[in-house]
Amino acid sequence: MTTPGPAAPHPGTALGPAGPPRGTTPGPAAVLRSEWTKFRTVRATVGTLAGAFLAVVCYGLLFGTANGREYLGAPLDEQASFDPRQTAFRALMLVQLLVSAVGVLTVTSEYSSGTMRTSVTAVPRRGRLLAGKTALVALVMLPCGPVLALASFLTSQATLAAQGAPGLALTDPGVPGAIAGAGLYVTLVGLYGVAMGFLLRRTAGAVTLGTFLLILPAMASLFPEWLARAVLTYWPTSAGARLFGAGPSADGLPPQAGFAVLAATVLALLLAALALFRSRDV
Repeated sequence: MTTPGPAAPHPGTALGPAGPPRGTTPGPAAVLRSEWTKFRTVRATVGTLAGAFLAVVCYGLLFGTANGREYLGAPLDEQASFDPRQTAFRALMLVQLLVSAVGVLTVTSEYSSGTMRTSVTAVPRRGRLLAGKTALVALVMLPCGPVLALASFLTSQATLAAQGAPGLALTDPGVPGAIAGAGLYVTLVGLYGVAMGFLLRRTAGAVTLGTFLLILPAMASLFPEWLARAVLTYWPTSAGARLFGAGPSADGLPPQAGFAVLAATVLALLLAALALFRSRDV
């Protein structure tokens, strides 16, 4: 009489190469680890983030050079009112487009490759999957944001000083807070990209529409005066830029109110993305 061996596990009931047991959802830590693996192995996402660091240095040098020349050629009364902070973070306002694209690609790269269906199968609770991507982008951007802001500040101010124009130092009042605020702004822009990725599901559409909405304040001169004033004060990116004193209007919202406007907008977009993600097929 032979002794029967151990029964083979029923497919889908044991954790193995195929993934977690059927009907279960990985915990938040497991989802976050999975999202980190996806993020660092997608070349487009990593390349876009690396491109943001290169671009912020290049634009910082360009803006510093241009504004330095403008200062040297300006009348004395205009030189007296020159504000080097307006140069400090101008590069960041362009690089935010790449930061938003990083958030978009974190989502749309899965739609374009077809792996989103696999992700939804592995993590049936779609809210947890969306939260995992959101948390991952936030954790990446929280340290990257201040570094980008610091690079924009240092390159622009060094270029101004090299031309004989007044510049700011890191120890000047308000500068450390402005860099920290700029880092927080960058993080929120990255989360905005995540929301756009879930809402539109296509890289081209999400990046194009996202870019238009981010740079809308730059087109304010095309609007009627009352509308231009409202856009320059209350549009989320204009309001959020008050965190580092780079808003286009000197009469803009206080930094705390500007942060609240931008954060509330990003939260609303993420909630809308969650509702759509739950209701439609992948």
